[in-house]
Amino acid sequence: MGSQRTLGWLALCGGFLLGCWWQIRALGDVRGHLGIFYGWFAAAFVLYLAALWRVRRAETGAARRLPALGVVAVVAVLARLMVLGGTPTLSDDIYRYRWDGRVQLAGIDPYRYSPNHPALSFLRDADFPRINFPHLRTVYPPLMELAFRAGASRGGTLTSQKAVFACAELLIVLALLALLRARGQSLLWVAAYAWHPLVILELAGSGHNDALGIACLWLGIAAWEARAWLGVTLGWSTAFLSKFASAILLPWWWFRREARGWLVACAILAAVPLALHPSLLTALVESLSAMTARFESNASLYLPLAWLTRSAALARVLAVGLWAGFVLWWARRQADPVRFVLGGFGAAALLSPVLHPWYLVWLVPCFCFRRVPFLIALTGTVVLSYAVWPGYLAGRPWAIPVWAHVLEYVPVVLLGLWEVRRSFDSSRAASRSSLRIVVSE
Repeated sequence: MGSQRTLGWLALCGGFLLGCWWQIRALGDVRGHLGIFYGWFAAAFVLYLAALWRVRRAETGAARRLPALGVVAVVAVLARLMVLGGTPTLSDDIYRYRWDGRVQLAGIDPYRYSPNHPALSFLRDADFPRINFPHLRTVYPPLMELAFRAGASRGGTLTSQKAVFACAELLIVLALLALLRARGQSLLWVAAYAWHPLVILELAGSGHNDALGIACLWLGIAAWEARAWLGVTLGWSTAFLSKFASAILLPWWWFRREARGWLVACAILAAVPLALHPSLLTALVESLSAMTARFESNASLYLPLAWLTRSAALARVLAVGLWAGFVLWWARRQADPVRFVLGGFGAAALLSPVLHPWYLVWLVPCFCFRRVPFLIALTGTVVLSYAVWPGYLAGRPWAIPVWAHVLEYVPVVLLGLWEVRRSFDSSRAASRSSLRIVVSE
C-alpha cells in the first residue's frame, strides 16, 4: 500500500510539474513575462518539495521499487525535452559556447583571439552581437572547449550544444544512483536532482555548461565511495579541466591521507594540459582578471564586507580569504565528500560578489543525500535575481531591484537562523543527556 501511495503521489506531482514546464516553454522570451514565469516556477518548486516530502516518508525498501523510479525518470526526461529546443533568453552564455566551437572547427586556437578580433571576422553571423564579453578571450578549460567543439560539429545549433550537456546530465544521474545504492539510501532521492526546477531551467533550458563539470565531479565521488582510485583520478582531473572550481577536491583528498600517489597523478593530469598551452594561461589571466575586478551582482555576505571596508578590492580579498580558510578547515574536519562539496560550494555562493542562478546548480546533487533547508530555499528564490532584465533592457545599469533582493534572501536568512537555533537546541539537549549519565554513574 505504501509503495502504491508513493507511486501515485509522484505521478500526480510529476504530471503537474510537466504542466508547469509546458507553460514556461510557451512564454517564449521569459524576460518580457517575468511575473508569469515566477508564478509557474514557484508552482514547480512547490511540487518539487512535495515530491521530496513523499520520498522522505516512503524511505523504506518499498520506495525502491522500479515503477516509482520509472516515474521520476520519465518526468525528468520529458521536462528537459520541453525546454531543450527553446531559445535561451535569461542568459546568453550559450552563444559564447557556440562561438568557441565554431572557432575550433575552423582550425583556430580558441584561446588565441577574442571574438571581436579582425582575424575571426569571417566567422561572424547574425548571433554574433549576442556573445558576451566579445573583447575578452575565452576563460573555459580545455575539456570544456572540446565539448563546445562537439556541439558545433553536430550542426552548430543551440540545441546541438545543449544536447552535449544533456548527455552529461545523464552521467550525473547515473553517478548519483550508484552513490545512493552504495550508501543504502532510497534511489528515489535522485528526484532531488532530476526534478529540481533550477537544474531544468539552467541546464536544459539555458544550456549552461556546468553539467559537464558536475558530472565529472560526481563520477569521481562515486568512485571514491568504491575506492576505485583510477576512477577518482580521472573523474576529478577531468572535472578540473571542465570547471576550475572542482579544484577544491584536491586539498580534501590530501587531508584524507589515502592513496596520495593517485592524488599526485590527479594533480599532474589536471595541470599538464594547462602548462602545455601558453595561450590558455595568458587568456585566463587576462580575461578572468578583467571579468572579476569590478562586476558585482546578487551578492549576500559580500555586501557587509564591502560596506565595512569601504573598498570593493579589499572586500574581494577578504571574501576569498574567508572562503579559502573555511574550505581548508572544512576539508580537515569533514570526511564525507558529499558534505564537503555542499559546504565548500555553499560557502562560495554566500561569499561571492557575483551569484548567478546557475552557480547554485553545483549544490543540487548534494540534496540527494543531505537536505539543508536554507540552501534549498536559495536554489528556489535565486531566480528572483532575473528581475534585473526589464531595467537592463530599457537601458538602465545592471542592478537587481531591491524588492527582488529582499524577497530572495529573507526566506534564506530566516531558515538559516532556524537551523542555527535547532542545532543549538540539539547540542544543549545532548549536553544535558551526557550530564545526566555522568551523575547517574
